[in-house]
Amino acid sequence: MKTKLLAYRYAKAFLELAIQNNIVDAVLHDLLLVKKTIEDNKELNMLMHQPFVSTTQKINIISKLFHGRVKSITLNLITLLIEKNREEIITKVYEEYHDLYLEHKKIAVVVVTSAVELDEKTTDRIVNIIRSKIVGKDNIEVKTVIDKDIIGGFIVRYKDYEYDASVRHTLKRLHYVFEENLFVKGY
Repeated sequence: MKTKLLAYRYAKAFLELAIQNNIVDAVLHDLLLVKKTIEDNKELNMLMHQPFVSTTQKINIISKLFHGRVKSITLNLITLLIEKNREEIITKVYEEYHDLYLEHKKIAVVVVTSAVELDEKTTDRIVNIIRSKIVGKDNIEVKTVIDKDIIGGFIVRYKDYEYDASVRHTLKRLHYVFEENLFVKGY
């Protein structure tokens, strides 16, 4: 089974359990802590992926590291993943849980790329336009990215949708138009 699908299934079940216990936000922070700890600590990351380290040893290490720092429900999830020999998807479970969390909270994450930093007024105008296009979301979270290669204008991305109002995109379109030779000799 693909790891993304597997991580999604664990994350979905974990979100349902977190909703029942009213700790959706807390376990998001717990999973982020676990993910960062594993990714930032090279030895722990290697240890978690070694087949010669027993499941019991891995569980003991994780328990000592996170007992008292994360909710018991989160520790139980990590323990379950290790018991099922699925420790390689621990970080992916966080990513899937984060996406499901945003859906649950009705938050749309929109990435706005521009050549220069946008002022608050421009950002607000873009958000207001986006708000009318996105249905079913209460909040819009804007992440800004600066990319000088787009020359000017902006690019708005939301999930699979993209609106490209950059100078680079306009120049490319013009290039394709001028590549067609519409001039016919003899007229």
